[in-house]
Amino acid sequence: MNIHLLVKRRWRKLYHPALDNASLKKSIRQSFFYIVLLLSAHILAMVFFENLGFQQALWLTMVTVSTVGYGDVSAATPAGQLATLIVILVGAITLLPKLVGDYLDYRSNIRDQKRLGKWSWKMKNHIVILNAPAVDQEQYLKRLVMQFRETQVYAETSIQIVTRAFTAGLPESILNLNNVIHYHGRADEIDSLKAAYVQEAAIIIVLTKRETDKASDGRTFDIIHRLKELAVRGKILAECVDDSNRERLHTAGADVIIRPIRAYPEMTVRAFVAPGSEMIIENMFTHAGDEYLRFDLDVEKPQWADVTCALAVKDIGTAIGYIDSKDGQLHCNPPQLQPVTASAIFVVVREENIPDLKTVKAALN
Repeated sequence: MNIHLLVKRRWRKLYHPALDNASLKKSIRQSFFYIVLLLSAHILAMVFFENLGFQQALWLTMVTVSTVGYGDVSAATPAGQLATLIVILVGAITLLPKLVGDYLDYRSNIRDQKRLGKWSWKMKNHIVILNAPAVDQEQYLKRLVMQFRETQVYAETSIQIVTRAFTAGLPESILNLNNVIHYHGRADEIDSLKAAYVQEAAIIIVLTKRETDKASDGRTFDIIHRLKELAVRGKILAECVDDSNRERLHTAGADVIIRPIRAYPEMTVRAFVAPGSEMIIENMFTHAGDEYLRFDLDVEKPQWADVTCALAVKDIGTAIGYIDSKDGQLHCNPPQLQPVTASAIFVVVREENIPDLKTVKAALN
């Protein structure tokens, strides 16, 4: 980069406000047009005034505008020298540095816009996450993205996060998860949704900012309504704080509705990998429907299948794991043919049919 370009860029940064991309593109086109016009005129001048061939005239023009000056070919007539002087002053010192400087500024603007979430990426079949939790945003989004990356189906799928949370750009811990970008905007604004190309997304996840704020369901409803206005084709998963709003969100257009359980983002991913399993996982975090109980008793069976069958035949529940009496380790969903020596077992039972320890012992004996 020559000294003229360095001085010009420094002067612009000190005394001129940053230009937007549209202004820079216009300036680049204008500078390029004037440079081509100036160089073409100089080539013609060298042909007519200096009697040079086209190749020599082109060579002299390019050497002059680049300020190299080999000296093998030069202008000798007053008219030719004047034309060369104009090329040096107007082209080499003014227009060319301006063109290069504008281009570098344009590329720098694009890099900054991409980093700060102000760039609209043209995407397709991607995952869009709308909003970010009010608390532990980085940690939750990192875990959510990691859960998608650990599934075979979505291991390489592009993920875009639409939020106003990260004003300085996505944290490195999220960027390092591969193919994750963000758009800095409100999830309930049409322009932000269009910039994230939600129309082409395969999955759209609408997160609530505060998992205990029932008013957030109204904002979720508004976002879903705007998504339907844009005729999105992907599946919409929405978090719902108040169970009474589930039907309302479903009617609005949400395909999957779950509670906002921040400690377990896997539930969100399961809704797409194995539809319906998110309800089973959600059920684990409530006290309605099913109960997950521990029964402290000594069990010794040839196979784990003997335990599960004994409890199922007596309609007690479904055995899901046990504590090994030898090493104290928890075995969750062990192989059915695995020998069992347990000091406690874990059983899923129905809320209306909760057995006592005596009943469980009798079934296993």
